[in-house]
Amino acid sequence: MPTSTPETENIIINNKEENNNIVTITDENIIKLLEQGTTYFDILLFNCYNEADKTIDKEKLSKAFDDLLGIYSNLFNFGISLSGYQFVGIILESNLSLTETNYTQVAYFILSTGFLISMFGVLLCFITMEYLYGCREEEPEFIIAGVHKYKKLFKLADIILYADSILFTIPINILIHNSMGEKYAYCYNILCSVFFILGMFFHYTVIISRQQYIVRPEDIDQDDNFNADILNNLCEMICGGVDYKYKRKLFRLKEKAKNI
Repeated sequence: MPTSTPETENIIINNKEENNNIVTITDENIIKLLEQGTTYFDILLFNCYNEADKTIDKEKLSKAFDDLLGIYSNLFNFGISLSGYQFVGIILESNLSLTETNYTQVAYFILSTGFLISMFGVLLCFITMEYLYGCREEEPEFIIAGVHKYKKLFKLADIILYADSILFTIPINILIHNSMGEKYAYCYNILCSVFFILGMFFHYTVIISRQQYIVRPEDIDQDDNFNADILNNLCEMICGGVDYKYKRKLFRLKEKAKNI
């Protein structure tokens, strides 16, 4: 009779582990939930799904949960920090005696409102993390149905913290007119407006807008125009290049391409 060797036993064990990580989705409603939606949650869940076999990779699903938990943990810390700054600003209001004019009262009202909103955002982040921690070991069908049901609530956390950042900046732009000359204060307001527009544009372009690309020949042929190693390039121009023995693989590949 054929005897099994340690090598074949390891292969059998590895195959069993791989099979345990692959779960077939038989519920058509769950499959429809997987194939719809455009949020970060939908994208991560769909990337764990194999359309051809209608299966979910539990190992990929676990990594997706780690990504989500990392994001909401950072949002939680950001909300706590922001609410702390807002609380300090509210406390200082009684000591600075700046509430004589209407616009300063409006500024501190916005700051106080922002403090409440940031704490609400922190609460939503905590709810999201607790839910994700609690269901990550459940069956994939349960996870997909639950995330799809509450994803609007989960997404509300980062939307609220985005809005709260604006509510934190607006009072600063108002109160700064009390601490510096009008010319400098208006310059600061203009700078804030420019950075706000750029931030919203970059956020829309990278996060909200659907990422679809076309790689053209000119994209391949053009040289890398973002080289931050300015000092090294300057030294090479003045003193000549140094033939280093150990280099990064990408840099070696580029040098080989240049020498061809």
